[in-house]
Amino acid sequence: MADSRILLAGLEEYYRVLERHLAQLAADFQQLDTSWRQFNAVSEGDYAEQFRAGWIRTSDRFQEYLEQTQKISEVLDERVDHLRNLNKTEASLVG
Repeated sequence: MADSRILLAGLEEYYRVLERHLAQLAADFQQLDTSWRQFNAVSEGDYAEQFRAGWIRTSDRFQEYLEQTQKISEVLDERVDHLRNLNKTEASLVG
């Protein structure tokens, strides 16, 4: 049987990387959104309207990506906790 501690270590690392990824993406998007708002405040004309519509679609999709990835992170966190508890239980039975 595979050592669940190896699986746990891999899942913990994946969770840490995923959390960093989410935090960095959110920060980068916030900065981009701030720039967009500044541009939007002074832009006019057909091009500005077309760009505005495209930005809204992009922003909506990006927010959806962040929300779905956050859900994955939450499930992963639950599974990591469960595996930690399982390992503690197994360790107490062996020792």
